[in-house]
Amino acid sequence: MFKRILVPLDGSVRAEQALPLATHIARTYNSIIVLTRIVDIFETVGASSIQAAALANEIREIQEKEAQEYLQRIRGARELEQPGTVIEIHTGDVATTLLEMIARGSIDLVVMSSHGYTGYKQWVLGSVAQKMVHDSPAPILIQRESYAFPCGTGSDNIRLCVALDGSELAETIIRPTLYLAAACADVGKREVHLLRVVKAIDADRVEIFRKIHKLDIQQFLYNEATSYLKEISERLNEGAAAQLGVHVTWSVSMGSDIAQTIIREVEGEIPVQHMPFPYALLALATHGRSGIARWAAGNVAERIFNNTKLPLLVVHPPKKQ
Repeated sequence: MFKRILVPLDGSVRAEQALPLATHIARTYNSIIVLTRIVDIFETVGASSIQAAALANEIREIQEKEAQEYLQRIRGARELEQPGTVIEIHTGDVATTLLEMIARGSIDLVVMSSHGYTGYKQWVLGSVAQKMVHDSPAPILIQRESYAFPCGTGSDNIRLCVALDGSELAETIIRPTLYLAAACADVGKREVHLLRVVKAIDADRVEIFRKIHKLDIQQFLYNEATSYLKEISERLNEGAAAQLGVHVTWSVSMGSDIAQTIIREVEGEIPVQHMPFPYALLALATHGRSGIARWAAGNVAERIFNNTKLPLLVVHPPKKQ
């Protein structure tokens, strides 16, 4: 599935933490790795310095040469010995240029760190990475500095959690998650868990609905979510997941705050320092249901991105015409 893997780098050690993960996936699927560094002239010279603006071409040439030397050094590193590694250097706004590269270069996966430089050049989920996960048509795999996604750990089991909301758009994250699990653990030790959170309804509203419609709406929604996940997991375990040697499980949770409930489920009830989380990664789509219940790049997804400590696999599926 992952034929071309894009790894954006900004020259920092933190950003380079994405390299071992990208390299392992590339070796598993014989992928091409595209190493890129974006030269942002505006970030360097600003908009107010006429003298600096006049030297923009000279500054760009210097920075492009530095970027070329840097990427050549990264490509030559022993741990990145990958025949299909190529280098691309571009000039422009970082997030916009990366999105253009994805659209133009048939990128199947982007692997990047959630942090790069600090201060003005930071690559945090509030800037470049956040725009990427909101707008990229290719899956974005975000590595964490404090809790790195384990890849190729040999004897360890690996559990990935996929958060679903019942929509076909949200389901687009399942396939890349299965392939990621298959790349990062041995057969028999790969699990993808499907999670759906049912929003808890106020008790008074449940009672009113029961009196009017003779139906327990809360139980109905819970049963609907249960049937939905059961059907999907059975289909996957008999088809795509079985072919990749991945076992699919599922569960339904209930909570008044969907984002908070998802984070609690994937990180555990009581965070314990230096202890592993129940899951190695959280995967979800930035679009789900339409209208008021949607999981768009708004409240639920936004809060998950900014609050979970786990590595993330995110896809922004195109809406059907």
